[in-house]
Amino acid sequence: APFMQEIILYAVLTLIVGAMLYSVLGKDVGEGSESAFDPKDMLDKLASDKTEFVPAQVFEGPAAEGLTAIHKADPHFTLAEFIDGAQAAYAMILEAYADGDKDTLSALLNAEVGKSYMDAIDARTQKGLTQTTDLARLIRAEVVGASRSGKKGKISVLYEAELATALLNEAGDVVEGDLDVLSRVKEVWSYERTLGAKNPNWILCAVEPHDVLSGDADGPDHSPDTE
Repeated sequence: APFMQEIILYAVLTLIVGAMLYSVLGKDVGEGSESAFDPKDMLDKLASDKTEFVPAQVFEGPAAEGLTAIHKADPHFTLAEFIDGAQAAYAMILEAYADGDKDTLSALLNAEVGKSYMDAIDARTQKGLTQTTDLARLIRAEVVGASRSGKKGKISVLYEAELATALLNEAGDVVEGDLDVLSRVKEVWSYERTLGAKNPNWILCAVEPHDVLSGDADGPDHSPDTE
């Protein structure tokens, strides 16, 4: 009987100790469940901490040396992404200029180019004119020049596009240009950016005079020249 009592006593003690251990190890320790170790959270954190892999690039053509220098200063630079951005910027700037949208232009142009665009918008507004530009087709956007000076990168893009531009009076009548005639134009725009800066956007810093390859050579400018 005494032997059985000892076994029962040990069993009770085991249950008590087990309950005490569970009360500590089976619950989160600290201020709330956030302090508990969660393997899934750790895996998610490791995945989010991975540095994006950017493969080495080999540039060709007349802008190769400048693009290589830009890529050296900013390893995350890729030509494909720049071209995508340059195509989008061309359409956005043409539309914003035609609409007189100074806020959008201010975010896409540097101070010098911005002044040329704002002055041109103010000049036509004073005459009671509005502008309509229809970008029918962007045929190509090709990098033709690139350079780097310190932390500043500059890339020139040759655009070829088909578009129609016209100026309208307050009554909505066309007074210059023809929206029914597509002109094929070719022009070079240059963009600049501080390499390594948090802002990834390249902004327009120069617009060379455009050439009209076909169509309305005497129509209004779809964008002001700055050179």
